[in-house]
Amino acid sequence: MGAPYIEKHKKGGRTSKFTIHEMMILFLIYVKNYSAMEDYAFEFKVSKSTICTKFDNSEDRQIDITEIRIERPKYNQKSKYSGKKKYHTMKIQIIRSVETGFIYEIEVGLGAEYDFHLSKRIFEGTTSNVTYEVDLGYLGMDKIHKNSKYHKLTDEDIEENKDLAKERIFIEHIHLWIKRFKILPTRFRNHLSYFAKFAVLLCGFYNFDRA
Repeated sequence: MGAPYIEKHKKGGRTSKFTIHEMMILFLIYVKNYSAMEDYAFEFKVSKSTICTKFDNSEDRQIDITEIRIERPKYNQKSKYSGKKKYHTMKIQIIRSVETGFIYEIEVGLGAEYDFHLSKRIFEGTTSNVTYEVDLGYLGMDKIHKNSKYHKLTDEDIEENKDLAKERIFIEHIHLWIKRFKILPTRFRNHLSYFAKFAVLLCGFYNFDRA
């Protein structure tokens, strides 16, 4: 994959100091250890700016959650029961960069946890210049226009709904991509202590595929 891939996708400007394989290794180390950028710059003997260009620093991000069905747990069943799905689940909250399309970060939660509560782990400590685009699970049903015999949609309402759908479709594609691995769309049968590790791994594969 290395040379043909780089030749096909290379752009003008400086030649990258990393091969596609080194970029993958760097990404996996980052996800595993989550160290400071200075540490990676020292380890790979490059400048901090070179390292930072390999990671997404976009200020506009999208958030969405997908629920994965799990085996009925022996303990703490209530905390994992999803009232929305009517079975036991784990949640994967994905944060996507609007600019690059890469998965920026993920959070894993229990099926009974509200989407908004799960998002607090992301929002707390986030700088004010970062903006998040969220769906109805965070905003509430009043944020989208509905058609009924009592309230007919105006042309402006219809166009606004279309714009929302166009913006959300890209993060929905991420859910479909990672669910190509049957460990997620089928009932998760492994011990739940491994769930987050599998989620991180598959999201890492998505970023590598997009790169």
